[in-house]
Amino acid sequence: MRFVIITGGPLPEEASDVIRNFAGEADTKVIACDSGCDHLAKTGIVPDVVIGDMDSITKAGLDFIKANSIPVEKYPVEKDWTDTEIALKKTGRDDEVILVCPLSGRIDHVIANLGLAVQYRSEGRDITVTDGITTCRPLTGEDRAELSITSFNGEAAVSLIPFSFDTPVTGVTTEGLYYPLTDAVLNAGSSFSFSNHPVEGAEKIAVSIRSGKLLLTVTKSA
Repeated sequence: MRFVIITGGPLPEEASDVIRNFAGEADTKVIACDSGCDHLAKTGIVPDVVIGDMDSITKAGLDFIKANSIPVEKYPVEKDWTDTEIALKKTGRDDEVILVCPLSGRIDHVIANLGLAVQYRSEGRDITVTDGITTCRPLTGEDRAELSITSFNGEAAVSLIPFSFDTPVTGVTTEGLYYPLTDAVLNAGSSFSFSNHPVEGAEKIAVSIRSGKLLLTVTKSA
């Protein structure tokens, strides 16, 4: 099963394309977190369920829920988990998760969501984070990620971001990047592995690591 989870916060128009690519498929469930439903209301994409404390959704979002008879799971405002984390807990170990959330703006929310993604990957979960402009894939332990870059139309900026100051990322090896790495060691706090780009004509890139925590990010560079 695939879960597409849309969080609250300002999402670019490109996020709608990501959601539409999956919505309606038989093996996909779309979950809106609170005001994430506002974004879907603007695009006419009907989620399977809305989850959260409902403290930030607009009247337009509530009207959209009522008009489409969308189930709502409401939680108290004072709770131990964010709406996003509650939604993630609805997924199973073998499920694919596409987390559609802002990757700019409220930096605390951005870091929290990326941290959740890294944690979920460390538990063996399949998770991708995107706002339609930037795509992030976490890697942990002995791991490998492949990412199609055809949708970036040759305008992709690629960065490998170590996600822990406690331990380095070892055995970093890349495929399809202009500045290749082979069995490299990366440490947090350095920009050495930032602002790379795919080789000309590449349709996908791949990154593998032997140990550590790494965030692969691909952003439309133009």
